[in-house]
Amino acid sequence: VDEILNGADGTNIKCGVVGEIGCSWPLTESEHRVLQATAQAQSQLGCPVIIHPGRNSDAPFQIIRILQEAGADASKTVMSHLDRTIFDTKKLLEFAKLGCYLEYDLFGTEFLHYQFHPDIDMPSDNERIARIRMLIDEGYEDRILIAHDVHTKNRLMKYGGHGYSHILKNIVPKMLIRGISQEKIDKILLANPKQWLTFK
Repeated sequence: VDEILNGADGTNIKCGVVGEIGCSWPLTESEHRVLQATAQAQSQLGCPVIIHPGRNSDAPFQIIRILQEAGADASKTVMSHLDRTIFDTKKLLEFAKLGCYLEYDLFGTEFLHYQFHPDIDMPSDNERIARIRMLIDEGYEDRILIAHDVHTKNRLMKYGGHGYSHILKNIVPKMLIRGISQEKIDKILLANPKQWLTFK
């Protein structure tokens, strides 16, 4: 709360979002308390929150429940990394009903072996686009966010990666080919992030 109202690390630079709140599977006692504190801060400030769920399809459900029981607003909360967390369509649609933002943020990450969870088949960018198209068709276009989670040097163009332009240069044209309108793309890239990042 202090970092949002007054500034972080002794500066006057104020944080605009709480997170990314890292969670394991199973959730630890400490992570449970951090989620409760996050909910209290959000209910006090009306600020946006972003969550890194544990690598289990039940993790996002558990996290949202804990947040809501502690007073959080799911409509101002992003559940990130859904492309590596919930694979079953029925389960994803059940989760979407909880009202948080559904973030597909591993665009550009395509590999055979996912070292953090070897039994997961990491989806391709084409599969991510198909999943987003399904969510749009089911009426969740106001709840979708996308990103590429660039967090290592090998993902940067300088080192042979896709870089920060991958979504705009490669994904958006493919979304258009797959029948997602420019209006819906603009909602996902502009309107939804603006809505999430605006304090209540």
